[in-house]
Amino acid sequence: MGIRTAIKPVGSRKGRYKKGTVLCNLSNGQSATITFYPGIYYIRAQGAGGSGGITGYWNSGQGGGSGAGFTGYIKIKKTIKNVGVSAGAATAAGYTLKGGDTIIGNIMSLGGGLGGIGNDGAQANNGGKYTFNQSNDWEIVSSSVAEDGLKAGYGQGSNSVLTNSGGGPANNPATASGAGSGGGTGFGSKASASGMGECLIRYDGLNI
Repeated sequence: MGIRTAIKPVGSRKGRYKKGTVLCNLSNGQSATITFYPGIYYIRAQGAGGSGGITGYWNSGQGGGSGAGFTGYIKIKKTIKNVGVSAGAATAAGYTLKGGDTIIGNIMSLGGGLGGIGNDGAQANNGGKYTFNQSNDWEIVSSSVAEDGLKAGYGQGSNSVLTNSGGGPANNPATASGAGSGGGTGFGSKASASGMGECLIRYDGLNI
């Protein structure tokens, strides 16, 4: 006669994940499909930065804006399966481009920073846009960062909103995730690569 055993969800009777389980840790265009079970989740994410403006003369191009960012905890109230998650891709060197958006299903969108304008032109605000889609199925418990990306100045790319660092100097790439690259200065300058987007999601239990 076989031994009968009870099959339990991983972690506990109430939760499907062990506390501390990382559901995804993505960067630079990577994507995944995850399932949210009821509980508290820690999220650290930001869109990719934009690339700096190219200038064809002697003026400075505007730096690239940084991606919108979020660091905090959300509460999932019911099981949500097949949630698509993607981390924004960085911009390539040589082109004035918008950074890729970081997206967590229908829950959150962290827009990539916009590319800077060349020849001393400037966009009013070229930081990426933060959007949280409030629902009865989820809510924000707390956050230390939940905001749009930062506007860049002439030459200087904007810093990451998560680390307040990494904006590229004129003619140079970003040095931190989410940051914008520097604008071009001098005849024939080209845009540099921006900081990549990222997304970490971790299960932190049933209560914060």
